[in-house]
Amino acid sequence: MNIKSLLLGSAVASVAFTGAQAADAIFVPEPEPMEYVRVCDVYGAGFFYIPGTETCLKIGGYVRYQIDFDEDHFGESEGFRKFGRAQLTVDARSETELGTLRSFAELWFSQHANYGEVWNPEGIYSNNNNSLNVRQAFIELGGLFVGIKTTLWDGALAGEYDNFGYDSRVHTIGYNFAAANGINVALALEEYDFNYDYTPNVVGKVGIKQGWGTVNLFAAYDATAEEWAAKAIAAIKLSDPLTLELGAAYASGASWYSPKISNLPGTVFGAFGAESYEWSLGAHLKYAVNEKLALGIGGQYWADNHLTGFNDWSIGAVADYEVVKGFATKLAINYYDGDTFDATGLDGHWGGFLRLQRSF
Repeated sequence: MNIKSLLLGSAVASVAFTGAQAADAIFVPEPEPMEYVRVCDVYGAGFFYIPGTETCLKIGGYVRYQIDFDEDHFGESEGFRKFGRAQLTVDARSETELGTLRSFAELWFSQHANYGEVWNPEGIYSNNNNSLNVRQAFIELGGLFVGIKTTLWDGALAGEYDNFGYDSRVHTIGYNFAAANGINVALALEEYDFNYDYTPNVVGKVGIKQGWGTVNLFAAYDATAEEWAAKAIAAIKLSDPLTLELGAAYASGASWYSPKISNLPGTVFGAFGAESYEWSLGAHLKYAVNEKLALGIGGQYWADNHLTGFNDWSIGAVADYEVVKGFATKLAINYYDGDTFDATGLDGHWGGFLRLQRSF
């Protein structure tokens, strides 16, 4: 065999071997591009796109620890009472041909001690209560909403002594229309009494928001009690650090929407309307000392209790301080007095709380 034949054979063998190796090679696919979480700034801060969808999601809430003080609260012994809550909110939104599609859920995980703590030789039984509440769970399309929601009647002053309306959850269906120039109009059918009858309550609200402040007007009809109520809440900016809040309410009779006072002595409870009044007036002055500290003082007057005809009043002061961004404290001191307290032998009523809250 000559050298030429040897080289030619080697080349053929090399090609054959290379072909065999190519046939046995392992194919490694290109890695698929990862879809990172994208910020969704259409609906404000905190929203992000759910990967693979055009739905924007926001997860928020707070953790709160609060120490309450009540003097002779509901006819029971006075003292400090501790309270803890974890709130979780989930807000999902997307755009459709019929407007914004939204679903919102709010959960409350709470723990507090009953007022009646019992002592025995083995220790103190605090009778702790733990609860999970679905505070809100509703669907909204355009301006139409349906589900479990905070009542449209919700609205009060910034103080902790006042009560112009509860933020109670209700079964509801309604429509909210955001007009131009800061005007908002809403109408809702609400159910407080949980399938008592087939007649829902009707609540309407008109809100105005301008550079000088806000005004909200409310009207409601309680179909079960067959009574109506109206109220107005205003916040007027007197200057950059100073805001004056005013409130007025009237109710034709005892109903879910009549002005109420929550710290009446326990001896007057037991009848519907015992804590509700025909009309009420209140004011709150808030002063922003700086970006972290705000101070407020005010009061409210309740007239013509629907059950007793008594008149009562309250005053209070509140201090809000932001320790760091997302962590705030609130200290409230309130005093209640009037005919109801005199009739039950109480010389007024002191109360308040210290609240620590981390919001996210």
